[in-house]
Amino acid sequence: MKIIFNQTCIEENQLNINYTENNYFSGDFVNGFCWLFQNKILYWEYVYFQLMASMRKMRIDIPLSFTPKLFESQIKILSEELHITQGRIKITVYRNTQSKSPSFVIKFLPYKNFIIDSENEIDVFKEILTYPNLLTEMLLYQPIDSIAKQYANENDLQDVILLNNEKRIARSILGNIFLIQDNMIMTPSSTEGSILSVLKKNFIIFLREKTDYVYREMPLSPFSAQSAEEFFILSDENGIIPITKFRKKTFKKDIIGLLTKKFIGYSLEQYKQVVNY
Repeated sequence: MKIIFNQTCIEENQLNINYTENNYFSGDFVNGFCWLFQNKILYWEYVYFQLMASMRKMRIDIPLSFTPKLFESQIKILSEELHITQGRIKITVYRNTQSKSPSFVIKFLPYKNFIIDSENEIDVFKEILTYPNLLTEMLLYQPIDSIAKQYANENDLQDVILLNNEKRIARSILGNIFLIQDNMIMTPSSTEGSILSVLKKNFIIFLREKTDYVYREMPLSPFSAQSAEEFFILSDENGIIPITKFRKKTFKKDIIGLLTKKFIGYSLEQYKQVVNY
């Protein structure tokens, strides 16, 4: 599959990053994810500014050429080259060791529906705790994710709950955790260890403007998840992942399915308003 590397469209197997580029191989990069629906990049400005903010926090130089239009045009070029009008896009910017200007890679990830409509089992990962700080809230390489993912694979789980230093829910490997109970939708805040997320930010706006649900950011224990009516993960990279089993409890996903359809419609409508403006 073709990718964009520094404004050049190449085959992915032609991407040649020198082994001496230690910053890339040591995880010295930031990621951004966005979704293409009906050939429209949803929440593009949010994605771009979060990517730039992450670069600033990581002290990666931001060239003047790194404008929203530059990245948007490269995504459009790649989507036309691949004849893709719907999918997930990953943008990676990494610090170069030998030149001041960073490099970037844009690629389409394997296609997935925005909602993963399958059976998804989750459990708590207790071996390593996450300590909330500036780095844990960004889309960076996190060693705990690699270890927890291996634990999930060994136990036939689709995801695991990561706990913070207070033994409360921080997030999962894949994204931010949301619980639905009665007319309330709850999730941990970034001070608890959740990820700063474009989709989360706009999903919250959607909940407040277009639904009757009460939204709360609050500390949550693993026991809170067991008492919830429905349980889902919201991920910039993977979309919405309904959890169907946590320990001995099974969950429905009726409300999640309805909210997902409404949120996609809302997101497309927001795109039209931005374009018309």
